[in-house]
Amino acid sequence: MLNLFDPRSVPLSRRGSWLCVSWIAEDAAFWLRHLRGGDEHTDLGRLFKLLPVDGEGRAVSGTWSLQPDSLSFHAEVGELHLAFADADTLALQGRGLGLRLTLQSKRYDYAQRLDERAVHVSCASQDLSARVALSSGELQLDAPWQGQRAERIALDMRPDAAGAVAASVHLYRVMPARSDVASFEAARADAAADFQAWLSQTLAVDEDLQPLRRLAAYITWSCIVPAEGRLHYPAMYMSKNWMTNIWSWDHCFNALALAAQQPELAWQQLAVLFELQHDSGRLPDFANDLQAYWRFTKPPVHGWTVAQLRRQSAWTQDRCTQMHEWLAAQARSWLATAPEGGLPAYDHGNDAGWDNATVFLQGTPLQSPDLSSFLILQLEELAALAEHLGRPAQASEWRGQADALFNRLMARLWTGERFVARLADGTVVNDGDSLIAYTPLLLGSRLPAAIREQLLAELFEPGRFLSAHGLATESQRSPHYRADGYWRGPIWAPTTMLFVDVMDRCGRPDLGDELARRFTAMCAGIGAAGGLAENFDAQSGAPLRDPAFTWTSSVALLLGHRLLKKKNTV
Repeated sequence: MLNLFDPRSVPLSRRGSWLCVSWIAEDAAFWLRHLRGGDEHTDLGRLFKLLPVDGEGRAVSGTWSLQPDSLSFHAEVGELHLAFADADTLALQGRGLGLRLTLQSKRYDYAQRLDERAVHVSCASQDLSARVALSSGELQLDAPWQGQRAERIALDMRPDAAGAVAASVHLYRVMPARSDVASFEAARADAAADFQAWLSQTLAVDEDLQPLRRLAAYITWSCIVPAEGRLHYPAMYMSKNWMTNIWSWDHCFNALALAAQQPELAWQQLAVLFELQHDSGRLPDFANDLQAYWRFTKPPVHGWTVAQLRRQSAWTQDRCTQMHEWLAAQARSWLATAPEGGLPAYDHGNDAGWDNATVFLQGTPLQSPDLSSFLILQLEELAALAEHLGRPAQASEWRGQADALFNRLMARLWTGERFVARLADGTVVNDGDSLIAYTPLLLGSRLPAAIREQLLAELFEPGRFLSAHGLATESQRSPHYRADGYWRGPIWAPTTMLFVDVMDRCGRPDLGDELARRFTAMCAGIGAAGGLAENFDAQSGAPLRDPAFTWTSSVALLLGHRLLKKKNTV
């Protein structure tokens, strides 16, 4: 059976932790990493490089394997096991093997023996201390002092005469929260129980997708970081590989996958970014514990998202009021980019989420059909919220704005044959053939039936967008198509989710089911390499870029659950 838990793709971590153990390909090594500060770390938060060693301190070759509760190393001479005992403590157990920790010694880093079985390491560049302690085995430290820092820091935890080693690495800021040596078995049991509780609240899928469900549950569970600093709620990061932030459209898809079983956490995934909303209504591009980044933003998929969340969760009046305020401010911030009687525009591809899509080849500001489509859906949701809150006049005003924007979209960006993107001077962008031009299909019955049928036929035209695995983001016949071209070819989870919804809105749920089948099969490794990566080669299905991504996991769960419900209603 395909092993989706590839430790060179999927980090070891647990819910609520800023730490992980992950493979860094450029070093050909596993590292214990610290993820505060987001992906601005030039060193990816490297703390300690991990190297299995024998009783004499010699490096040992072997095989690594990952389970949700532990990371293990097996060799002819023994084995090692690692598990997170809590958010800040990594526990180790070995038989016949030990582990060397090597710190990249920088300014002010040092290490001190506390006693024969414990060492304090100053990781000054990351404002952390580590307490490494053994309950069995031998501790050897190599950290020669150079006046202000250690020249190097290497710490061996080697097996004792009986071949055993047991130790833990506890990270802290000011004072250690624990002075004991965390038990590996207790750590593994605690992590396993917490993961099992999460798995039990994860969307159900059919039997053939169970391994994929387990991986998706693990990635989403392990990528939760605690409320801290700029993050006022627990936040599901996009990854604990290197996309270590929460972005302001990714969070929508994660919230949708949580809504049925964990509605409070789903709400928090929206609120964690909306609470950072600027007075102008703009959302940050991304946020982490230290900062909100404002140079870019992300598309307003939030009205589309909230409409679905409200169908699944019983929101209080206060929450509906709050969401109405947030969505209204965001919508106004985008509408303010439109000239009088015109359409809103993107300043950069990053603002669209489709960073390098071919519609941006000729420059910006760009009136792209997806932006107005998302805003029409957001205005419709604002009308629905206003009705729910007993504000009929306000609801009527929002509906009027939605109608007016739709009329401007059709007059400006529908040529009679296709939707186009235009520059501010009216120039039509003719470079490329991007899937983004088909997002107005989300408007469903607002579009005349003839337009819907034409655009759907083009989407499913053999060899253009549709591949064996789903919809490519750039036509496979386009001169700009690239297998690993980011938004110029690869299949992405959010666009797949949006176009599955397109099929429902256009009266073709059968086509939505087909897209769901192709995407989930690709992720499950049925006819493809498998995995839950940032995006996928449209033709081979090979995973690309960050190999363990939460919005991909969430979409795979949502689509797998859709297929199960359809099967159960037949």
